[in-house]
Amino acid sequence: MGTVTLRQVAELTGKSEATVSLVLNSRQFHRVSPRTRAMIQRVAAELGYVPNMQAQALVKGKTRSIAITAIGMTPFYNEYIRRLTHLFEARHYNVFAFETMLSPEREKQVVTWVSQGLFDGCICLEYNYSNRDFYEGLVRSGTPHVFRGWNALEFYPEHMIRVDYRSAISDLFAHLEEQGYRRLSVIIDSSSYFVEEDAFSVRKSLYYELIHNRRLVIDPEAWITVPIDVENHLRYCYEKTREMLTLCPDVDVLIVQSASEIPAVYKAIAESGRRIGIDFAVATFDRIPMLDYMTPPVSYIYEPSEMVADIIAGEMLAQLHESHSPGGECKVKALLALNASTRRQSER
Repeated sequence: MGTVTLRQVAELTGKSEATVSLVLNSRQFHRVSPRTRAMIQRVAAELGYVPNMQAQALVKGKTRSIAITAIGMTPFYNEYIRRLTHLFEARHYNVFAFETMLSPEREKQVVTWVSQGLFDGCICLEYNYSNRDFYEGLVRSGTPHVFRGWNALEFYPEHMIRVDYRSAISDLFAHLEEQGYRRLSVIIDSSSYFVEEDAFSVRKSLYYELIHNRRLVIDPEAWITVPIDVENHLRYCYEKTREMLTLCPDVDVLIVQSASEIPAVYKAIAESGRRIGIDFAVATFDRIPMLDYMTPPVSYIYEPSEMVADIIAGEMLAQLHESHSPGGECKVKALLALNASTRRQSER
């Protein structure tokens, strides 16, 4: 059977195509009596009529498209994009994800497209010090927007979802201290730096703040920063971990910012003669399926990404007048999952 048309629905209901279109393709359905509206909707459902999204866009002046910006198409951001795509497509919106790779020009271009009306709204999955100026115009103009971020800013836009890592990191440090670990190393991506020339990182500052007054210390010689554009990312992590373990023999903890780097790190630690969960601890960020297959299982800090994505979608749909949402600033806490990689095991 071919595509069901407005004309077919109109013929079976005895109403004009204009009236049927008002009910099925327009926000002006209130101009039609409830009885007629119910009849048209019933016949359309029986025929399997699907609204013409292009026609709706012309009538309403909307594209029914949402732009999403993300630093990179990593497992972490892909999980958000997957969930948001599912939620918006269920409401007949198209989702376009753009990888910025920390390029200001890439991000500005997407924001310009949104400002020009090519998209109905914009979702920024990593709103921070480095890119907040790009979105000021959207905020001032009232263009639908939602931001997700974790950095401690001096002010927050109204439609921002803040993910608080502070308590989860503090709990991890307390656990490591309790297990008898003392000297930390860190692998961090350069995406956490907003002024790379000064090597200043918000996450780095947070680590030093939360480790204060503990018996744990961060070895400054064991801080590994991975360039976002480095070739063969895993090979780089592997080699730098091997090098760090040779140069810093007292280090007994490695915190890995990205869970996707864990296989390379595990291999480097094993080849150095260290034993994860016995004389060496590893923890990471993000909950990705690969972690379930690592031995020993990895401790990790993670965002409740499905819940955050649901909040993001609700905020956006409310601004698009598609649903109700209380709006305003929202704060969500990251969670800690403790596994064998940080629990001190007895030697066999």
